[in-house]
Amino acid sequence: MAIHTGFKATPSGWLARVATLVLLLASPSTWAAPGSIQVLIGTARITQNTGQERPALRGDDLYEGDTVSTPANSNVQIRMIDDSIIWVRPESRFKIERYRSDKHGAPKNEATLRLLSGTMRQVTGAIGKASPADYKLSTPNATIGIRGTEFDASYLSPQAAAKANTPAGTYNRVYVGTTVLEGPSGRVTLNKDEAGFMGLESGDKPQVLPRIPAFMTAAAPTARADASPQKPKSLLISVRYGEGDPEGSTSISSRDTNTEQRVQAVEGEIASLVMVDGPGGRGGQTGARPATQTQLEVVAKVNGSNALVQFFSQTKSVSSSSNQGNRVATSLNIPMGVWTEVSGRGPWSGSNTSTQTSSSARGDNTRVHIKIEDISR
Repeated sequence: MAIHTGFKATPSGWLARVATLVLLLASPSTWAAPGSIQVLIGTARITQNTGQERPALRGDDLYEGDTVSTPANSNVQIRMIDDSIIWVRPESRFKIERYRSDKHGAPKNEATLRLLSGTMRQVTGAIGKASPADYKLSTPNATIGIRGTEFDASYLSPQAAAKANTPAGTYNRVYVGTTVLEGPSGRVTLNKDEAGFMGLESGDKPQVLPRIPAFMTAAAPTARADASPQKPKSLLISVRYGEGDPEGSTSISSRDTNTEQRVQAVEGEIASLVMVDGPGGRGGQTGARPATQTQLEVVAKVNGSNALVQFFSQTKSVSSSSNQGNRVATSLNIPMGVWTEVSGRGPWSGSNTSTQTSSSARGDNTRVHIKIEDISR
């Protein structure tokens, strides 16, 4: 694959190009996922630094810059690369700003996390125990330093605080070990079974509370370090080009076998589909363009009655070994067990497959349908 960096083909340009690639490959954030979702109760969403957003699924990797958001009645458990466990509670937003381990290729341990709103519980792992000075959790108005511990942290906006009948600000409760709650005007150390508070008013100082706030004593899932994902499902993935009924639900006709491909896959693992479009693959006419072969790498994960389907596509001409398009990544959220029309929403819309036509009287091959079935037994 050609990599275009914009450098001129001069010795210095080549050196700059090589240096850029070395830096990219050497950076742990380009290949190591700092965490992954181990347990998902209800629903959640993941937002990247770029603004791209997708539904969260059990088993999803999380990277630096990712923000996990939960609605009411939902919880997410995240396992970090150093075996730290984090619960993101209902109506919360939690961001991984930086998380690197010297046991996973980084020059030093670094952990910078941010609770944007709501509540989280954390059981710290190897980084927090070995390098507590390099481990920091922040909220919009305070920071929390840790000393090998298990704790709750909450940031309540004025609106959320009104619902909880408590002052707005940052709260910190310690279950094991100690934490340091710090604001612009000072810091306090919190020990086992203590809670602290940092208010939003100018001049507020962090303080040790005389008792645990009522909203922090409500029952919540325990941050179990031994939690593990459920067994992945066996899936049948079908992709079809061509005509379909207007509703795109059950009845789909085809002129030949090249319009539909099926593959059995394990949930969360990559499977491959090969689609052939054009006269060369469909008995077309003399002088027509060569067939186009589209190899689709697909990963599907089940989330209740829906499936999140991720495609990676690379198209090439059957008559040539050269690539004819860029690699395209697409995520689709579709209902399970029914044909769903996804025309223009997948990698086929970024390649010749969605635009090539012939004068033969076959259906509109810009129409694409997908069906995901759970065939686990």
